Amino acid sequence: MIIFFSGTTFQQVINEVIEKTGQIMFPPEISNELDFLKEMRQNITRYENVDIMILDESVCRNTDEELLTALEMLRTMYNDMKIILFAPYRQEGDDFLTKCFQMGILNIVNTDDFLKIREELEYCIVIGKTYREAARYKESKKERVVVRHERKRSVNKRMIGIAGVEGNIGVTHNAIVLANFFRKQGYMVALVEMNGGSAFEEIRGAFEEKTFQDGYFTLGGVDFYAGWDVTKLPGVMEHSYNVILLDFGVYRECDRTAFERCEDKLIISGSKPWELEAANEVFELASQDALFKYIFCFNFTPQSDYDAIKEGMGGNGGPGIENVHFLSYTVNPFTSFEFADAEDIFSEILPERQEEKREGFFAKLKSKGKRKEETEKAQ
Repeated sequence: MIIFFSGTTFQQVINEVIEKTGQIMFPPEISNELDFLKEMRQNITRYENVDIMILDESVCRNTDEELLTALEMLRTMYNDMKIILFAPYRQEGDDFLTKCFQMGILNIVNTDDFLKIREELEYCIVIGKTYREAARYKESKKERVVVRHERKRSVNKRMIGIAGVEGNIGVTHNAIVLANFFRKQGYMVALVEMNGGSAFEEIRGAFEEKTFQDGYFTLGGVDFYAGWDVTKLPGVMEHSYNVILLDFGVYRECDRTAFERCEDKLIISGSKPWELEAANEVFELASQDALFKYIFCFNFTPQSDYDAIKEGMGGNGGPGIENVHFLSYTVNPFTSFEFADAEDIFSEILPERQEEKREGFFAKLKSKGKRKEETEKAQ
């Protein structure tokens, strides 16, 4: 029997790993403001039949001391229970992790990369870390520095459609670059071929990658689904992907109903006269409301033409489209992680950058006193 405590950000990936390992799951506790010490004081006897407990400490509002007290209670009452501590935003050398290690908690996972989370959690559940494997948490660093943290947002199966104004305009090329960009952010990414082509199968053959049972192959940490269509999409949705990129090929030939269902819709165009003429077909085929939601990305465009294209798209008799971007040239999409303006285009789903601030002595006392008062009221 296994149970996990987590927030909404990592709930899906933890749940998928547990299902994959075939464990019987106790109803999980999902909260972004978890008082774990209170839960242990009031309900610790509920977990007598639990063999494995996964705790996402990043959603706990307790102090480190309170968390250590709660974990010590668990270790004392259920000596045989395997505790897996998930600490996505802590680093090796963190004093809290060292104290957990000294307590005998060896199964520590301290990464916010979704692919690594999946791999490490599965290993901890099925096998479990040895003393040697966990020894990197043995010693804490005395110095404390101010560091920048990136906190993952709750992103679950965000569907991004990509289509081109004509063939050979760079849809697949840029879809791969964008997939790599999201993968570098630590997200689990699927790239789905929805255009009836065979490019993905050719890629698989060139890299000699094997196809897994669910119909995908993996390259650079991204799962590629070759020769897919809308009827097969539920098979992709069963996995705990954060981002699903759909390569629709040529806009006028694609399943536009499926394209419009995507939360983000990118149109790849060129800036040469015949390419701009092909872009006009998009304006003729799409409704005005749809056009305003499209994100237009121009390939191979001289910087000297940027202003003219933006002006033509946004005003002076143009269609009034402001969401216009210009793509950088990349020779090899499989080794490129830079998608121009991606941080602006997808700002609402990218990790939040936060700077850790030192707490003054009186601020710490006030914070600790407030938590103590809340705990006493709850008892």
